[in-house]
Amino acid sequence: MKKGLGIMLVLLMLLPVVLAMSKENLYLRDSLQLKVEVKGELELIATGEDPKLKEATAELFLYPKEDFRQRILQMNNKGEARPASSFYRWTDQTLGTKQFGYTASLRTENEKLRVKSKIPYPLTDISGLQQYTLPSETIDSNSPTVVSKAAELAQGEDDLFILSFKIASWVEENVDYDLNTLTSSASQKASWVLEHKQGVCDEMASLFVAMMRSLGIPARFVSGISYTTSDLFTENWQPHGWAEVYFPEVGWVPFDIAFGQYAYVDVTHIKLRDGFDPAEPATKYEWLAQNVDLKARTLDFGVEIEKKGPLEAEELLLEEELLNKEVGFGSYNLIKGIVKNTADYYTAAALELAVPKEIMIIGRNRRNLVLEPKEVKETFWVVKVNSDLDPHFIYTFPSMIYSEKNVSVSDSFSVQKNQPVYSEPEIRAVTVQDEEKSYSRKVSLECEYPHEVSQGEEVRMACTIQNNGDTDLKEIDFCLEQVCEKINLGVRQEESSSITIDKPEVGWNKVMASAENELIEKRNSFSYVVLDNPQVEVTVTHPPFVDHGQNIHLAITLQKVSFTTPEKVQVLVEGAGFQNKWQVDALPEKQQYDLNIENVPVSSRNTFTITTTWNDKQGKTFTDTKTIDIPGKAEGFMGTITLWLNGILKWFYG
Repeated sequence: MKKGLGIMLVLLMLLPVVLAMSKENLYLRDSLQLKVEVKGELELIATGEDPKLKEATAELFLYPKEDFRQRILQMNNKGEARPASSFYRWTDQTLGTKQFGYTASLRTENEKLRVKSKIPYPLTDISGLQQYTLPSETIDSNSPTVVSKAAELAQGEDDLFILSFKIASWVEENVDYDLNTLTSSASQKASWVLEHKQGVCDEMASLFVAMMRSLGIPARFVSGISYTTSDLFTENWQPHGWAEVYFPEVGWVPFDIAFGQYAYVDVTHIKLRDGFDPAEPATKYEWLAQNVDLKARTLDFGVEIEKKGPLEAEELLLEEELLNKEVGFGSYNLIKGIVKNTADYYTAAALELAVPKEIMIIGRNRRNLVLEPKEVKETFWVVKVNSDLDPHFIYTFPSMIYSEKNVSVSDSFSVQKNQPVYSEPEIRAVTVQDEEKSYSRKVSLECEYPHEVSQGEEVRMACTIQNNGDTDLKEIDFCLEQVCEKINLGVRQEESSSITIDKPEVGWNKVMASAENELIEKRNSFSYVVLDNPQVEVTVTHPPFVDHGQNIHLAITLQKVSFTTPEKVQVLVEGAGFQNKWQVDALPEKQQYDLNIENVPVSSRNTFTITTTWNDKQGKTFTDTKTIDIPGKAEGFMGTITLWLNGILKWFYG
């Protein structure tokens, strides 16, 4: 006989993410001590007879200076240090190769310029910084398309930090990082980047700066070096560009769009220059000569790590909530991330979800969030379970939410047959549309209802909403399914509502509860199951006749034809002088049993009775009885006599 197996299969497919997070991550260090080497080379070449050279100079503008997060510990430089450059002069009047550059020991620290309160936008006083609001060669902030898009994103926003985040996040989400020949060889204009939606770090920073300048906000371009683990590069340390925005009474706050770092940059960022435009030259060469030309080579950059500081403390706290802990194959599900800013200043978070390959994330994975001091926010991922999984197994799928700082939280949900299947519209209906309504976390919505009822019973659901915050809530639309009412909810107050559902359909049913006004948006879906009487369809396949002396083969198929799974299923097969019985704990799907009856005295009529019994969850018993007759066949006189005698014998034994 073939018996069904119930096996728990746990899929731990997040190992690559876990291993990546466990590796040493320079971005998480509190500080780094770095040896930075910048080398340049030029060649003075004769171009005619009697070449003469009086002097040659090179001015290197990629030269570090100290700020709130970067300290110069030691500098080895043969040139003349100027406020924003290093100057090199050759007066030996000889042609050939000239080398210049410097080696510096720097300390970068995980320091931030902290915006602790709202800075109103538009800005009213930018005295001395007007030049950082003007268009430049690459940062064409006067382009009509740039002006229009920036104005659209700024519509209705009066908080400078949130506005800066919105524009940075929009650029990161809409511009693809693409190392094609156009963007890798020369910086493209901001308007070009906006039109083509592609670029590298310089283009992303330029578009961000252009949008900010078009809004009258001082912004500038920063050149330097940073560390990358991307497979796009053969070396980890690469020239890099990012941006800075001026916040009154705070200072120049960094924004690295390519790295997704808003209002800070990590300790691998080495700042070498800030300026108006990425097209500004890194070096300037001059020479006083006759029949002499100068050929400059590309600058070389090298970085070595001398010392690593401890891991930095994270100001974000994460939680994870699942809409459904159990779903069926092919179902959608909702994974909620809750992030809390424990700091007393504005911060931004970039969150991602890691799930096994059998789970598909619908839409963009990365979530960019801006949080005010001590603020709590929610974000959501819609996921879909593969519908082609083996129905014989119960699957447990882990899910992990993690930040760019490798703070993580995890949970899991199970997938199996006969569990509720949610469509994408059903999941979208309970997804919060406005994640900015952070007060929603201070409102609880709880419902009491029977999770399991029998067919024909009504379902009563009672839901309670409570205001656990410090603000009175007015004109809340409180709905259970289509039944809605307007309520007011004072501080620490609660209100209840209930509905009764008559004759719900057999199977899984879902009810949505919601509460919404201008401050809050709460949505949830609750599922309950309606059980019918379990039913088993019994099919018996047998030969049309049986020859004297042969065995009899029966194929008995049991199939569930109800939603409810029959339990303690017992099959009893009886015939004259024969009995066979077996039992299974449950019948979730069709099963076939092959029974070979040996040494049976074959008569002209061979009758078998198949009695099947099963129980529901409450122990009530159901029965199905089937009787089959299989004619016997024999050859010759003696065979016929044997069939007749076997018939008498069966009658005698009952």
